[in-house]
Amino acid sequence: MIKSTPYQEKLFTATIVLGVLLSYFGMNTNILINISLLGLGMAYFFYVFKESDIEPKDEEEMKFSELLGLSIIPKVLWISSSVSVIGILFHNLDLDYDGYLRLLQIGGSTITIGTAVLFVLKFQGTKYINAAFPILLRTFPILVVVCYILFVK
Repeated sequence: MIKSTPYQEKLFTATIVLGVLLSYFGMNTNILINISLLGLGMAYFFYVFKESDIEPKDEEEMKFSELLGLSIIPKVLWISSSVSVIGILFHNLDLDYDGYLRLLQIGGSTITIGTAVLFVLKFQGTKYINAAFPILLRTFPILVVVCYILFVK
């Protein structure tokens, strides 16, 4: 399941983009977008279990800042991305209950804090920290949507 997670993420991201484009042209694509958001939330959750690609050399010990930047913060960001995407799904379902606001607040604030910690570790010169930055390509658009729902809408 974990080996196929990148393919699932690409599939669900493509279907979300397709659904948004089709809805722009007047088609009703709520079901497609909702299923894609659910799948994307699950894919982000499964990324938590993926092992790090960076292995320290034989006699080299990892410092706490390297462990934080390569293992802990990325896992927290994956979970908060999953929580945020599920919050976006609940918002899109347009339920009478406003529980999705809590999901968006928790997920968005955790993404913000985790991103800030990664940048602090980067400026401190932590080794191998660049390996953790591809997650920011996923979390930044999610954070933009979360901020739009919370502050603009």
